[in-house]
Amino acid sequence: MNKQVAQAKNILVINLLYLGDLVFSTPFLRNLRKNYPTAKIDMVVNTNFLKVVENNPYLNDLYPYSKSYNLKESIAFALRLKKNHYDLGLNIHGSLRSNLLLSLINPGYKVGFAHGIMKFTLNRSLQPLNGCHMVDVYLQFLRDMGITNIDDQGLELTVPKSALKKIELFLEKNKITRETRLIGLNTGGTWKTKRWTVEGFAQLADELQSIDHCQVVFLGGPGDLPRVKSIIGLMKTTPLMTTGQTSLTELMALLEKCSLVISNDSGPVHIAAAVGTPTITIFGPSDEIKYRPYGKNNLVVKSNLACRPCGKHECPLKHHKCMVDIKTEKILQKAQLLLEAR
Repeated sequence: MNKQVAQAKNILVINLLYLGDLVFSTPFLRNLRKNYPTAKIDMVVNTNFLKVVENNPYLNDLYPYSKSYNLKESIAFALRLKKNHYDLGLNIHGSLRSNLLLSLINPGYKVGFAHGIMKFTLNRSLQPLNGCHMVDVYLQFLRDMGITNIDDQGLELTVPKSALKKIELFLEKNKITRETRLIGLNTGGTWKTKRWTVEGFAQLADELQSIDHCQVVFLGGPGDLPRVKSIIGLMKTTPLMTTGQTSLTELMALLEKCSLVISNDSGPVHIAAAVGTPTITIFGPSDEIKYRPYGKNNLVVKSNLACRPCGKHECPLKHHKCMVDIKTEKILQKAQLLLEAR
C-alpha cells in the first residue's frame, strides 16, 4: 500500500451518484472506517439524497453538493473544502464533474475512477470491475488501494426514530395492524424505459389485495403522483397512497414496515433491501447483475429479450418489449413465494 494511503488521517470520499448507488456504497464506508478507525472521514454527497447517509456511523462530516450549482458555486464549494487539508481523496463516482471537484479540493493524494484526460488529475487512477454488482465494484476499489481486511456483511442504513414514529402513527390511523401484510409498490424510475406499465401495476395491486391480510401502499415522490393516480383509476380495490407525501427518511421508515416491496429498478427498492424488507424488482433496460437489490430475499423479474440490457433511456427499437412483455402473473408468483416465507 502507498505510504500516503496507509498513513491517511483526514479522508474525503466523493459520491454524487443516484440514490441506489449511495445505498450500494454503505459497505464501502463501513470497511473504510474499519481500516481507518481513528481517521476523520468526510463525504461529498448529492444534496437530494443527503438524508440517506445523514446518520451513517462511519462518517464524520457530510458536505451536500447540488448538481444545479453553476461553475462559480462549484468552485466556491470546492475551495471551502480545500481549507480542510485532506491528505487522501477517494472518488468512487468517476464523472468529469466529481473529478474536477476533487482536483480543486486538492487532497494530498487522490485515488479514483476516471476516464480519458481526467486520469491525469489523480495520483492513482482505477477502473471499475466489470461483470459484477456495484457493491463489489466499490469493495474492489478498496482492494485496489491495498486494503485487504474487507467484510461483505451487506448494506447498512439507519432509519431515524422520529421518522419511524410518524410512519407508525400513519399506519395506526389507517388501521394497519401487526396481522396486515403491507406491500409497497414503487411505480417510478429515473428513465421512462425503467417503468413497468400502468395497466400492469393496477392489475397487480388488485390481485395482491385479494390475498388474505394484504394491503397495498403506493410509494414514490411528487413526480410519480400523476402516474400513481392513473394506476389507482384503473383499480377495482382501494389501496393506500403515500406518493408525494413522505420525506426521504419517512419513506425509509415505511419501507422498513412493509412485508414486501415490488418496484421498478429505482432507489426506493434498494433502500427496502438495505432495511431488510424482501423485494421484487422489475428489470427492463438496466443490468440486473450490476444493479439488483443486494442481499437475501430479493428477487428479479425480467424478460429474456436478446436486446436487453441495453442501458438506454429511450427504447432503440421503439417497442419497449422488455417491460411491456412482463406479465402480472410472473410477478404475482414471486410475491406469493416471498409472502409465504414470512
